[in-house]
Amino acid sequence: MTEIDGLYSIGVVERDTGIGRDTLRVWERRYGFPEPVRSEKGERKYSEKQLRQLQRIRRLLDQGIRPGKLLPLGEEGLDELEASLQSQQPVQLEQTISELIEATHSADAELLESLLQTQYRQQGMQEFILNTVVPLLNTVGELWARGNLQIFQEHFLSQQLIRFLNTEIAKLQRHARKPRVLLATLPGEAHTLGLLMVAAMLSSHGVSIINIGAEVPMDQIGHAVEQFNVDIVGITFSGAYQYKNIRPHLIELRELIPDDIEIWTGGEGVRRLRKLPVGITKFSTLEKLPL
Repeated sequence: MTEIDGLYSIGVVERDTGIGRDTLRVWERRYGFPEPVRSEKGERKYSEKQLRQLQRIRRLLDQGIRPGKLLPLGEEGLDELEASLQSQQPVQLEQTISELIEATHSADAELLESLLQTQYRQQGMQEFILNTVVPLLNTVGELWARGNLQIFQEHFLSQQLIRFLNTEIAKLQRHARKPRVLLATLPGEAHTLGLLMVAAMLSSHGVSIINIGAEVPMDQIGHAVEQFNVDIVGITFSGAYQYKNIRPHLIELRELIPDDIEIWTGGEGVRRLRKLPVGITKFSTLEKLPL
């Protein structure tokens, strides 16, 4: 069988899943999964779908579930198992967030890294963002509002999260493909964590990301679109952005960017927008990214 573009070698699968190649071969013989194709040289090649499923299996293995229970399940069986496990998570999540907050109070960067890595390994990027990072940030906001967390502590946690997410996003981007998405915030929007969470979610779907960061002048976004040959521009607005400026700024950006380039926008700032400018797609939550 000829080698097909878009397939992964056993070495790449081993690296991206943490499952050894000898184990992959044993599973193939014993359980009939994974099912690689063969290149002209007889090398095993794995599809994107199989890679993602193996990553799911690895996360479930990390939770103590045996391979003999996981490998025969298939996608639907894994969906059901994960749903069952998630129904048991509220107490565990509360404990994890408590530990993360405690590590923040004590400025224990090493413990924070360890706790975040454990959650990420168990959940994968998408679930990690939705079920750990978002609840964590909500808790941080509540603690700050009550005076139980100082600004410098919130900044410390944010920096650790940013560093962690950037590291893991870079790993996912090694195999990213089109569409190519340019991410930025406009002048006056200094918050970048939301932008990074969008980058993480898109990366988990294999989307190619170019993140040019915060407070980028509009003309520079236009130049970046042309220079980097992107398909989509993603702009986020936090609740701190002046609401009255969001719609006119999106109109200005739409006029600047060629019509064949999509513009996505999201974040707390745009949730209240009832009428979007023509040619703009809104995602009200991370779950509703227009993938």
